[in-house]
Amino acid sequence: MPKKSLVIDVHHHWMPDEHYRRPELHIHTDEEVIHESDRFRIRRAGVQLFSPPRMTARMEEQLKAMDRVGVDQAALHVGVWLDWVDIKAARLINDRLAELNLKYPSRIIPLAHVPPLDPDAGKELKRAIVGLGFKGVAMNTRIDGILLDSEQLYPYYKAVSDLDVPILVHPASELPLAHPHGMEQFNLTRNLGRAMDTTINITRLMLSGTLDRFPKLRFVFSHMGGAFFALKNRMNPSFWDKRSKGFFDKYKKRIFVDTAPPFWSAEEIRFAINTMGENQVLLGSDFPTIEQLKNAVNLIKETKATAQVKKKSLAITPVNFFAKPEGFFPIVSRREIMNRSEPSKTDEEKQENWWEFCPVCGSKLLNHKCRFVCSNPRCHFFMSCSEFDM
Repeated sequence: MPKKSLVIDVHHHWMPDEHYRRPELHIHTDEEVIHESDRFRIRRAGVQLFSPPRMTARMEEQLKAMDRVGVDQAALHVGVWLDWVDIKAARLINDRLAELNLKYPSRIIPLAHVPPLDPDAGKELKRAIVGLGFKGVAMNTRIDGILLDSEQLYPYYKAVSDLDVPILVHPASELPLAHPHGMEQFNLTRNLGRAMDTTINITRLMLSGTLDRFPKLRFVFSHMGGAFFALKNRMNPSFWDKRSKGFFDKYKKRIFVDTAPPFWSAEEIRFAINTMGENQVLLGSDFPTIEQLKNAVNLIKETKATAQVKKKSLAITPVNFFAKPEGFFPIVSRREIMNRSEPSKTDEEKQENWWEFCPVCGSKLLNHKCRFVCSNPRCHFFMSCSEFDM
């Protein structure tokens, strides 16, 4: 029997149970929460902004759904909820993600959730990436009303660049336009407004020079990047803005898009692969907000593309995208090490020689150039002198 190919969902939603049960503690004064049997809804001026189903806060149920359709890993992003997350809420999100990562190893890809403009943003980002071993950063298209190319975000981008991790961008809840903006009805705030918002942000990141200033930044944008894949050539900055020919193409290796939600046709997926590049289109489901996880996987499989291109969308590109840069591994304190059981050693031996064993996999640690390095070639854990927390 041939070995099953890895399948990774880069657009998957989750939120802590504490937040799901009490969203009223986080919303703004001009908003209301409506609780229903299977979800809650946040509304402002009659416009629905957020409506997560109950499964969003139930990871075990999500894993069962993933198992049924063959999804191996999922990158967890709180999505629109990030609009309401302050630094205190962010710390709780990151703590709960770390717990899930320990409970379900190799099943989730934890993303650092941090309000970028908070004075402690850099500190919390480093705690999540370096301390907890997270593999990327969650952001929304607007932060307190500002766009992603704003200079106010440069300190945060510098911190992300130094850690060399990707950013997964979800649309914000609503375009900050005065009502009536024409999208109040028919669910257009979500279906059209968010696509417009994403398209604007991708385009401005390129035209503003933000990607030139931070050459290590790389992004995955939700929902096929809005309409960017379809409008890229229409915008034609070489004509309208006197840029070089193929201006957008020089950035395309750093802009990825996901295929959520699974409403696209296979032909549209093929078109996006052709315009964005065969390495740039990744499987996304929008699950469990959109309960069509199987359709999301099948959409890639049914696209008219080579088997290798499909593997890139399902797994090869995400694996490379989330590969942890050399030198960034979880920092573990002596107390954490002492609290973890080592079945190969007695408690007495462990107490005396706690520093000799990897806190991640239990293998022997080797002393090498002022670092303890795990002897397991598949683990890669190390602890330097400067990082060692007694």
